[in-house]
Amino acid sequence: MPEWLGRVKIKHLLTEKDDWESVQTSMTQIAGILERRKAFSGFDVLPFRSIPKGDTVFGPADYANRYLASMYDFADSHRIWIE
Repeated sequence: MPEWLGRVKIKHLLTEKDDWESVQTSMTQIAGILERRKAFSGFDVLPFRSIPKGDTVFGPADYANRYLASMYDFADSHRIWIE
């Protein structure tokens, strides 16, 4: 079992809604938490603060999911537990 070097609580900020406003609010709040955590100092949260509105094929939730995937990849490679 890996030894985690840090923990970050953000899952309570995730939204199940897929409209741009809900997604943007959620991602902005997550960015604020990540910016305050030393463990994420090398992670670029700028995309979290400007989620594209998208179109009928690729919407704001799709963009957010890509950014969240990069956050999870960063966390895994830096042994950060996300809860």
